[in-house]
Amino acid sequence: MGPQLKVVEKARTATMLCAAGGNPDPEISWFKDFLPVDPATSNGRIKQLRSGALQIESSEESDQGKYECVATNSAGTRYSAPANLYVRGKDVGSA
Repeated sequence: MGPQLKVVEKARTATMLCAAGGNPDPEISWFKDFLPVDPATSNGRIKQLRSGALQIESSEESDQGKYECVATNSAGTRYSAPANLYVRGKDVGSA
């Protein structure tokens, strides 16, 4: 199961879901705009959950992009269909 299109308000938490089964259990990794996502460089804002999902806290415009999850085990590698994450500014009431 791959991620779905998601729209999140700026500063809110976005969760991109991913699930894969296999024997042995696959390792799940994430790509954003075809580059690997490295949670270690996000100051704790981006975490990969045990379920394989990617959680982005306090989302920023720079988090917007095309996300793919990748499942890898000894049998091979499978890429999900890409899903876009859009981060929008808070709505301002009309005058």
